[in-house]
Amino acid sequence: MKGTSAPSSAWAEAYSFLRERIRSGHFKSGERIKAEDIAAQLGISRMPVREAIRQLDSEGLLTIRANRGAIVTVLKPDEILELFEMRSVLEGVAIKRAMKRFDEDAFTTLEMHLVRLGRAQDDPDLWIDRHNEFHDFICAQSDAMRLFTEVRQLRTAVEPYLRMVLGIMQSGDAVADHQKLIDVIRQGDPEVAEAVIREHVLSTAYDLIRAMPLGEQN
Repeated sequence: MKGTSAPSSAWAEAYSFLRERIRSGHFKSGERIKAEDIAAQLGISRMPVREAIRQLDSEGLLTIRANRGAIVTVLKPDEILELFEMRSVLEGVAIKRAMKRFDEDAFTTLEMHLVRLGRAQDDPDLWIDRHNEFHDFICAQSDAMRLFTEVRQLRTAVEPYLRMVLGIMQSGDAVADHQKLIDVIRQGDPEVAEAVIREHVLSTAYDLIRAMPLGEQN
């Protein structure tokens, strides 16, 4: 490769590799991440891996410790709740903005996402992906990309914990809860929609914290 394309491509590969494995729970909270091991696994140099680690540290997915390298960030229940509280505020803003742009085509698409969510009820990992797609669509309709990016980063930070316990905490009310979001958008009252989605996001936080193993809560 020529020019700067090789380092950029290698950084992107390392970043995507690490981020996806943290999201999926493949790398567990507290697990040490060694740049040399990742570089060898991907067949690239250590430098782009270290750059990717620094980026993920800035996003909160990794924690760089002085003289000890990087570990997958460990979140306590109060930190998880804080992230959900932040996300609830931002999604409240997003749904209010999105309501101005929703037309019948948008409702049709959102209802399609709801159907896909319902079909994934027996597969926790797929359910999370479908759940993300549902919320992503609402946020995308807000036409506020910085807000959208922040919401996704906040969600990604807690996703490993959700994947760990979703089979325990998931309830049969999930489809009805998301149908309620569609209904409040249709009703057209921004303040009600904001309140409903904030309650929806925070209820997930409380369910998650209750379902976490005791060892993860210390």
